[in-house]
Amino acid sequence: MIMSESDSKQIPLSEIPDPRMQIRATGDQGVGGRFRSRPDEFLVEELPLFETSGSGEHLYLRIMKNGISHGDMVNRLTQIFNVSEADIGYAGMKDRRAVTQQTVSIHTDKNPPSDLGDSDLQVVWVDRHAHKLRKGQLIGNRFVIRIRDVDPLDAPRAWKMLELIAEKGLPNAYMSQRFGYRLNNHRLGVAWIEGRWKDLLDEWLGPDGSVFPDQEAAIRADYAAGRYQQAIQGSSREWWAERVALKALGDGASPARACSAVPSRIRGLWIDAAQAAIYNSVLSSRLSAGTMDQLLPGDIAWDHSRSRWLRITDEEMQEASIIQDVKDIKLSATGPLPGRRMPSPGSDILSVELQAANDARIDTDLIVGQGGARRGGRRPLRVPVRNHSLDAGIDEHGPYIRIAFDLPKGAYATGVLSEIMGLDAVEERGWLASSNDGSKTSSSR
Repeated sequence: MIMSESDSKQIPLSEIPDPRMQIRATGDQGVGGRFRSRPDEFLVEELPLFETSGSGEHLYLRIMKNGISHGDMVNRLTQIFNVSEADIGYAGMKDRRAVTQQTVSIHTDKNPPSDLGDSDLQVVWVDRHAHKLRKGQLIGNRFVIRIRDVDPLDAPRAWKMLELIAEKGLPNAYMSQRFGYRLNNHRLGVAWIEGRWKDLLDEWLGPDGSVFPDQEAAIRADYAAGRYQQAIQGSSREWWAERVALKALGDGASPARACSAVPSRIRGLWIDAAQAAIYNSVLSSRLSAGTMDQLLPGDIAWDHSRSRWLRITDEEMQEASIIQDVKDIKLSATGPLPGRRMPSPGSDILSVELQAANDARIDTDLIVGQGGARRGGRRPLRVPVRNHSLDAGIDEHGPYIRIAFDLPKGAYATGVLSEIMGLDAVEERGWLASSNDGSKTSSSR
């Protein structure tokens, strides 16, 4: 049985709560500060799942990019090698505001040029392999991050918090990136699964929903006044998906048809965010209860070595080897990502997850029924933090605390930073606080 027992009423989207975590595993006050002061102070190195064979029809490049987006990288590679986007494989998408290393594959018989055209995109090594690199084919990522505007004398306190999450595991929360630049993707997901087409468009495009940057005020006013063509003309390139809906409305489409015109990839992000909001609510409840790092009767476990869930009986949970694996963060409890094929936990855990879904004000039955291709699954409540280190000092840019650590795929480096710096310190959308003027629904803390 998938999570049910929903007596969902259509509430205003503004009443669906902030999906971000409001609790940390580390009890001490964070050290504060800021990060990403410069791209070279946020380093990401992809940890590959396998070694290349040296032969095959796919060219493998280890690429270092500096301050450019994943999309820009892919576009440049398609032009350089004269291939389609489908011919390029990658294991994961890396941060734009960072210096990152990752492997990409290109289905081509060409050799790479000596220069990719710019210093912000460089080739570290070249090899060949028989198969395309697929999404998720990585062990994880290594991060090296400098925190600025911080007292280096707080390094011992920061180290204590880093040690704690290395010992107990990092809460595997979905961070704000999952919920979009307005932190409202989960609200759009709810509107979609409930078929609230006008509410969805008003929240997405209008002036009265979640907070938005001041520069969007005129465009949103145009939408509210029915000036769809004027809104299109005033929008930036980041509004490419919004323009699809605006054009449909301008052509006389109903709200339902305008919503259906939105690219499926965007609609999928909304559903993913609704799933993530429920998961975060479950994680928060387990963290508050002190059971995030435990396996309870009815839990579905996660095997970190094989990156898959498994069922363990209540009797097996009492075995010494299982207890040790939980302590060593080889096994962890999981939380729900509701969908058609999500495995259901035991009754006690199911009750906790149902309550958390109710707290998130999201109907999981509708996600199952209206979530389209979203199959659902389980996500570990915590992940191991490996190879961690910390130092501090003062350089030409001022004082800093530098942390380094490895995370498995799917985990957020900002989760580690939130434990050390504090929840508010990792929010990179500075306009959120200044945009909350009382006339809009606040998504900030």
